[in-house]
Amino acid sequence: MLRFSVTMPIGQYMRARTGLFLLTVLLASTPSAVGSAFSIFENGVRASGMAGAFAAIANDGSAIFYNPAGIAFQKGTRMQMDMLSVVGLFRFDPSDTPPGTIVPEKGYNLNVHPHMILVGGMYLTKEVSPKLTFGFGMFAPFGLAANATNFKDSDPANTKYVGRYAGTRAKLESFWFQPTIAYRLTKNSSFAVGVALVHSHLLIERSLINPYGDGKDFGAKLASKIFPTADPVYAANVIARLLPEGRSRLAGTSNSPGYNAGYLWKHEKSRTNIGLMWRSAVTHHLDGTASFAFTTGYPLEAYIGKDTIPNLFPAQNIKGSFTTPATYSVGIANSAFFKSTIAFQFDMQDYHRFGNVPVNFSKTEADGTALPSELILPFSFRNSYAYRVGVERNMGEKNALRFGYFFDRSPVEDVSVGPLFPDSSRNNLTVGLSHFSGNKEFSFFYQAMWMLERPTNVPANNTQFTNGTYRNFVHLFGFQMRLRMGKTANPFDR
Repeated sequence: MLRFSVTMPIGQYMRARTGLFLLTVLLASTPSAVGSAFSIFENGVRASGMAGAFAAIANDGSAIFYNPAGIAFQKGTRMQMDMLSVVGLFRFDPSDTPPGTIVPEKGYNLNVHPHMILVGGMYLTKEVSPKLTFGFGMFAPFGLAANATNFKDSDPANTKYVGRYAGTRAKLESFWFQPTIAYRLTKNSSFAVGVALVHSHLLIERSLINPYGDGKDFGAKLASKIFPTADPVYAANVIARLLPEGRSRLAGTSNSPGYNAGYLWKHEKSRTNIGLMWRSAVTHHLDGTASFAFTTGYPLEAYIGKDTIPNLFPAQNIKGSFTTPATYSVGIANSAFFKSTIAFQFDMQDYHRFGNVPVNFSKTEADGTALPSELILPFSFRNSYAYRVGVERNMGEKNALRFGYFFDRSPVEDVSVGPLFPDSSRNNLTVGLSHFSGNKEFSFFYQAMWMLERPTNVPANNTQFTNGTYRNFVHLFGFQMRLRMGKTANPFDR
């Protein structure tokens, strides 16, 4: 009888906090080590060497990402492959911890594994006629991953990552497969549109039943059953520390449409270009699964039975949705001086779209589980923007040198900073080099990203222990190989 009477209150109570706690899956994002929040703007090595100030240049295959109108000026057939390597160094020093917690000397490492993340892109352009060019690109404008799982489930609680209840591992891969058509409106202007299939995969892992958070609510429901004569608040706090620690793993995929458009205008006399680009927001409708596991041998197991809590969290199908932001870029470039092209660019992403996130379970409270039929996750994001300046120096017929700088404002508000978003605004320096051999080109770039030190102190996050100081630095390396079949008289149209 005890097992039955305990199971029913648990199923009734776990409506808001545990569900909210588990389902940050529908963040559908990871702490990107590249752009704001989970953006990846480094989708072309030549462009990245110029700090991404490429919307007004757009003279290689990655124009499909930066400004698709640029492919209208590319002769013949061209093929291109880009590879980006990201090495992120993310450190977190908590401002408060549970009693007895052992914090590593240098703080928690929020990127334990993998140490290096690879992101690739491929592009193809084909001149169909003097006015019409076709292109196809495969690239990832959003994604990357983080892993703060520096412990085993069986490890003592005081040695585990203190913010594990807010998340431990996240992975997002969002690929655009985009055919594009570009048209020469005049000799010096072009317009392009692209329609993409966007395939996304999401994985989120986190700990659950927090003894300083929803575990207390759990304990309050059991207090009168286990300690009927004790103070209810005291009993709830005690019970919260006697419950098992759980782990959740949620994964899902989606296929959605995306859209892209660009405009490029060239003034021949002044050798000045102006470029405009828009990439649509995409709403991703996820279909996936959820699974849960709990430690055993905890003190209350003998009283409530080893299957009581696991039965409240059955493996099941889930559905949800999230929206990645639209991107707007405007750039200007001039190549009239010093055998160089100098480019400026402004980008904006409307991250305010990443707001309320709905989640739906297939096995709910109506079926005797601890999970609601629908949960709405609130997130406080703001729009992000970046200022970019880049220079390409033509070093004769076989080499080109590039460098640049950009500032990128983070869209993540303090309340959302944590293991899934150890994010802050950043300063970036870039350098790149290309070598040309016949119709082949080999390019490299390096980017140093100094993320501003970010202290947080949000009362709502106290029980998840994500308040503290975040110190991050990121190295990015890129390699590009390009093959051109077609001639051009423009020395900057390599």
